[in-house]
Amino acid sequence: GGGAGETTVTDASCNSGSTCNTDGSSNFVSKSLTYSNGKFSGSVTSNLCPNKASGTQGSTASCIKQDIPDPSFTTTPAAAPGLGRVGMTLSGGVNIYGALEAGFRLGQACSNGMGDCDGGVDVGVCEAELGAECGSADLKTEMFMDTCGGHAQPYHFHTKLACEYTVSESAAHSPVVAVMLDGRGLYGKWEGGGSPPTNLDACNGHTGPVPADSAYGVPNASVYHYHVTDTPPFTVGCFGPVDSLSACEALYTECASAANKLTIAALDGLAYAYQQWCTCYQHNGVCNDRIFPGLCGKAELGVALSETTTPAPGAEESGLGDPNGGGVLRASGGL
Repeated sequence: GGGAGETTVTDASCNSGSTCNTDGSSNFVSKSLTYSNGKFSGSVTSNLCPNKASGTQGSTASCIKQDIPDPSFTTTPAAAPGLGRVGMTLSGGVNIYGALEAGFRLGQACSNGMGDCDGGVDVGVCEAELGAECGSADLKTEMFMDTCGGHAQPYHFHTKLACEYTVSESAAHSPVVAVMLDGRGLYGKWEGGGSPPTNLDACNGHTGPVPADSAYGVPNASVYHYHVTDTPPFTVGCFGPVDSLSACEALYTECASAANKLTIAALDGLAYAYQQWCTCYQHNGVCNDRIFPGLCGKAELGVALSETTTPAPGAEESGLGDPNGGGVLRASGGL
């Protein structure tokens, strides 16, 4: 995952190879960034340890330098990596990964040996499915997102970035919290007036005014930028801008591949379609119900699980045949 702009560096301050403290005190970051016309350029050097308190243990410091923009993403629109880094926080140089999980094999996330999740499924669907298949008492919750929205080794965010800004302050536009690999800024979830933006494109960005931030040289101007969202893709679905869902889907061959069409069980007893490794979930507030009907609150298949073929235990079909699969627990409200 990630692009071509990462290099390993040797810096005594990085404490490379040491175990990251869970209180955030092991973090090292050095930023050399300039900002012009809506984009950052330069580099971020980090040991990839969390810079805020985290319940995730066992992460190891690894000193890297990430060029901004990454040379793989200087021309946009472009597909964002399905796995690995899509950006880094400005406060600590902590990894931000995209919406998708690498997957959990049977029993990996459950102490009772149950539950699995395909790679290429968004983290919300994956966690919900595992929770339902394993049962809450047997779920290894330490493997899932902490309150900041991060987990794993190396520690990285998928969602929320709730420790990077004051989420409760919704009256004004949220501050910039991260730089993405295309050089654009990622802002918190609020557009202002107590509301999130309603016109994000399929990459999770839009053109509009951003607040000035003297710490990073960002002026008050109207530029293309991304927002954190509560629904997938959570940070970026691609590197934009794009003008339609089809433009986003054209960046990913997986969005049109029949081989990537999964059937995921839901608590309502129906089976839903889910397009694996595709991160084009919505555009301008319109949910992509053609390939993510469950996330959009629709039952494309509309068949009882008893009418479908039930795989053998552990088969990689995201809980098909299990009426407690839970793959679309977030879907009732759509995107």
